[in-house]
Amino acid sequence: MPRFYILQRQPLREQEWLLDIFSEQDGRLTVVAGPRQRASDMLQLLQGSWSPDQDWPKVRAMECLSQPVLSGVSLYCAFYLTELLTRLLPRYEALPDLFRVYHQTLAGLAQNTVPDPWLRLFEVELLAACGYGFSWRQDDSGAVLQPDGYYRFIPRQGFSPAAEGFRGRDIMDFAARNAANPQAWQIARNILRQAIDNMLERPLVSRELVNVNRYRLKSQPAG
Repeated sequence: MPRFYILQRQPLREQEWLLDIFSEQDGRLTVVAGPRQRASDMLQLLQGSWSPDQDWPKVRAMECLSQPVLSGVSLYCAFYLTELLTRLLPRYEALPDLFRVYHQTLAGLAQNTVPDPWLRLFEVELLAACGYGFSWRQDDSGAVLQPDGYYRFIPRQGFSPAAEGFRGRDIMDFAARNAANPQAWQIARNILRQAIDNMLERPLVSRELVNVNRYRLKSQPAG
């Protein structure tokens, strides 16, 4: 049976739920779940089966395989990932690599490590899956990035040489996933935000929740 995650759910009819799911095998699709399946939570890795019905496929079986233990900032980061999928993921297109990265990212967030590297790598994979990926090693003309050069980022196009902007070395270090250069990951955050915002029609609710939760944690006294 295919593995999947629930992205959204809403009541449909008495004792039935309409589920927006991300399936490893079939991509994003809408299915109907009965009363026995409605207790399943978002962020659970599920396994199940469905078959054609009147309006939407109907779930015939569903079981939980695993569920990451998330709280605080990590939980809101998971909501951010899920909202990105809901807003940007095309329907009925199998994306097993993106499914794998989503699963790995949730597991990484559950380890209570710094969430930002997990988020950046997921964002890169999501953009590529949606057809908006770009090179972190070449500019928009195909020329190799220069460590001492400066570049501006153009959404849906990539990097373009400029008199000032993002330093080539930082861009290249992110491309190499160089953890020794924190500046590279910070500029990647800014670049990926530009790329994602260009695809959105309205702001992400979950992004504000992440920022507010981070501020609250920083403002708490130590000890």
